[in-house]
Amino acid sequence: MDDCGLDASLPSLRYAESDARALHRLLTDSVTGTFEPADAHLRVGAEADAQSLRSLLRTVAVDSTRSDTLLIYFAGHALTADWNGVADDYLVTPDLPRAALRAHPDEGLRMAFLRNEVLDRFNGAAFLVLDCCRAGSFLEARTEQIEMMAIGGRHSKQHSVLTASPKNGSARESATFGHGVVTKHIIDALSGRAADDEGRVTFARMADYVVGQDIDPSPGQFVQSRGATTVLTRPGLAAAGAAASMVDPLPADVRVVELANPLERAAGAILELLSRVYPRAASARGPASSTTGAFGAAGRQPPPLHDKTELLRAAMEADAAAVLEYTTSGFQTITATTHFHEDDLHQLLRGAASSALRGRVLDGTSAGRVLCVPLRHGSATSLELVVVNPAPALLEIGEPLVKILETIWRTNVGGPVEEGEIEVLTALRTSFGRLPSRLYDRCYELYRAVVGSFAMVFQPIVTIDRLARNVEIHSYEALARLDPADSRAPVDLIRHAHVWGDRFVVERDQAILHKAIQAYDDAHRRCHGDSGVPRPVSINVAVRSLLDDSYVDAIERTIAGAGLRPGAVTLEISEQDPIAPRIYESWGDDSLAYFHQRLVEIAGRLDIRFAVDDFGVGHSSVSRMAELPLTQIKVDRALLRHPLAHQELALVADVARHPLKMGYAPAARSVVVEGVEDDSPITLEQIYGIGIRHVQGYVTGERPASTIKREIGQEMREHIASLVRGDRGRNPLRRTA
Repeated sequence: MDDCGLDASLPSLRYAESDARALHRLLTDSVTGTFEPADAHLRVGAEADAQSLRSLLRTVAVDSTRSDTLLIYFAGHALTADWNGVADDYLVTPDLPRAALRAHPDEGLRMAFLRNEVLDRFNGAAFLVLDCCRAGSFLEARTEQIEMMAIGGRHSKQHSVLTASPKNGSARESATFGHGVVTKHIIDALSGRAADDEGRVTFARMADYVVGQDIDPSPGQFVQSRGATTVLTRPGLAAAGAAASMVDPLPADVRVVELANPLERAAGAILELLSRVYPRAASARGPASSTTGAFGAAGRQPPPLHDKTELLRAAMEADAAAVLEYTTSGFQTITATTHFHEDDLHQLLRGAASSALRGRVLDGTSAGRVLCVPLRHGSATSLELVVVNPAPALLEIGEPLVKILETIWRTNVGGPVEEGEIEVLTALRTSFGRLPSRLYDRCYELYRAVVGSFAMVFQPIVTIDRLARNVEIHSYEALARLDPADSRAPVDLIRHAHVWGDRFVVERDQAILHKAIQAYDDAHRRCHGDSGVPRPVSINVAVRSLLDDSYVDAIERTIAGAGLRPGAVTLEISEQDPIAPRIYESWGDDSLAYFHQRLVEIAGRLDIRFAVDDFGVGHSSVSRMAELPLTQIKVDRALLRHPLAHQELALVADVARHPLKMGYAPAARSVVVEGVEDDSPITLEQIYGIGIRHVQGYVTGERPASTIKREIGQEMREHIASLVRGDRGRNPLRRTA
């Protein structure tokens, strides 16, 4: 707002409205901006009345989600009303009735409204830029609030602020710049002066650039962690498009047509095919049933080969189908449906042995169209699915149809239908990249249903010692299973989330977190009643989930709801996850330092612990293990079978003790060796000799279970202690399932 409206005591400004328009253009630029024009609201002059602004901002805050980003920019005047010594700051709008504020203090646009009703209520990342006098009063109030929260062990929400002046200072305009001074530098920053090596400008880089200029009075800033990762503009893209702008323009009668996703037209046919192979039976849980297979069977054994071939024939609306095995001497029919006549197709099918015909449709044959799908290919033999006269609409799916049928063939169509569909859609995602929203949304719905039905079992982490009386259960790890009786985790299903991206990863980890804490609380009550303090419990989490505020909020809610001590919960960060920013994020030069600070913030807010899991595989590194704020290091079982396992375990133990030796921590990090059994290449005697005191695995003779125990039985404690001492000639105990 250039004009002061109803209050004639304030001078008119020259550049506030044009500054707002310039910033709007930058943020919504079709090449370098990150905001859609439809989502950007520009209010200048008389349009910027307080009532409509309050209504707009309140609606934005109430309707926001965790993934939303809000940026508010204001250029104009501000004033302070004094109510008996209590200051109340207002942004001046054209309709601000200064004389009437004492009787009607909510008539204007109060900074307190922005703080309490908009920023504090906004669910995503929010940013505020104030180019006005007295702007620092907002930052001062925010700082006091943050300090109070820090004393209570909590941190503020993800709101970042850049102000043009101190609390009692003035913002300036410059005729030389043709802008407000601070906004001029903001525009320079967003136009590329503050860009990182990849041509991106985050809020933090913009604020640092502005504050680093020689501006009097000095601007102020407060930047939370999301300010360092949220990209506002990508001026680097403009340079990439500069070459294109140098070519001659297109004739007026020529139009540009965006290339469509080739799978978009096939999405309906794909979903229809999947519904035939994986029928969704109604159940008590809703339309999705995780227990009924394609043949209505509750079991998880695959159907006979012929039944699977018939299932595919019926789903494809084909005349016949068969599975053929090709060798160097010819082919033979492994299984076939009714009406499949090998004699009529013999010459044709011999030709199908050629690799040029695999994944192709043979048209114009006496039998009609024949689809050949490779199922398995080896040096001596190969397996082919042959489908005679499938529905033309399904053939129009094209190459993805081959991937769909190949994936269906290798999955268990007799198992839970959601898992089968997820396998097929994930195979499409892996092979063809971005899928149409209909297929993406379908997979997300299915994945939520499956991870929401996970069962949790618990495996003890055991403290070992030479004396039996000191052998005990130290803590438990929560492990996800499709069924409590399963001996193994659904590893492929868990890993599929990373193929689809952060939304799936966070959804999976939130479901596991909720299930684990609730199940552990129930298991403790069944074992101990309402007495006793629960032993610590470890829960797996991905790096990307810890970077998501909604996951951190879920930790707080779930722990509080179960009544557990936050300090009893350890989050295990898998070494199979890279610690690195996405292409649209900026973490600075040191990714480990950025992630370290993130963990410090979470631990300070929630008082939980962190461990590194699966050390020895994936992205393992000594620097990663040494530099993160960990209380525990878990060594993957694969390391036990490494030729230098003893030396590597000794290195891990030294790294774990290093913070204590250097005085950085009051205690050494504990080391847990996973996968320890009687026949492990590294013995308990050697592990203990290195200085490691905790192991996990089949060492107690029991499988992970949905229940927990008060203590290890005396006989088993004696057995473990004897292995730690290295007693010879002692027979291992009988193991129980």
